Amino acid sequence: MTSQASVASAPRQNLLAKYPLISFFVMAYAFTWIVLAPWVLSEDGLGLLPYKLGGVASALLDAAFILLGPTVSAFIMTATTEGTAGIRRLLRRCVLWRVGLRWYLFAFIGLPVILVLGATVIFPGGLASIEYQGAGYFLIYLITSIYVLFLGGPLFEEIGWRGFALPRLQPLHGPLVGSLTLGLLWGPWHLPKYLIHSWAVTSGGSSPLGIVKFCLFAIAVTIFFT
Repeated sequence: MTSQASVASAPRQNLLAKYPLISFFVMAYAFTWIVLAPWVLSEDGLGLLPYKLGGVASALLDAAFILLGPTVSAFIMTATTEGTAGIRRLLRRCVLWRVGLRWYLFAFIGLPVILVLGATVIFPGGLASIEYQGAGYFLIYLITSIYVLFLGGPLFEEIGWRGFALPRLQPLHGPLVGSLTLGLLWGPWHLPKYLIHSWAVTSGGSSPLGIVKFCLFAIAVTIFFT
């Protein structure tokens, strides 16, 4: 006999399975923004509540911001639409390492080099700034870029964006429009962090122009990653 709980959960599961992408993005935004609420409301954010989070607490919220948004949403939606077999396929794709050497060189050297060259072209005085810093700065930038692109937030959040969402957007809209759609949704996902002063000052500032620049950067990087 079917239990009441399973009967009640069936319509919810059917709804999620019917609109997997919409469900994923709604979950990713909701989980993330709810988790960040204590930080946003603190004195380092909007200042609506009289407390200031310490370094450990803010680091934990930052980690939860990543994991409880796109990553958890991806696992929930994969389990809903594909079951445990889908979860295994998703996890296997996270550890694909047998690729040609040229792809490792492109990922660990080519991507940071392109980002550096892009910065020198887009930003006024970018090349002069790098020349002033010297060759050592370029090497440090390459190393830090590897951390930012692979070992920082992307190591976890990409399970959602590029692991779940993009493979479903591309068959519907093609690689370019699919990437544009993902970028348009990925950029604003970061908006609550722009209400946190300590994060905003290191990410272009919390002015409308700074936020727009970041969202444009997110769209460009999304196409680049695809």
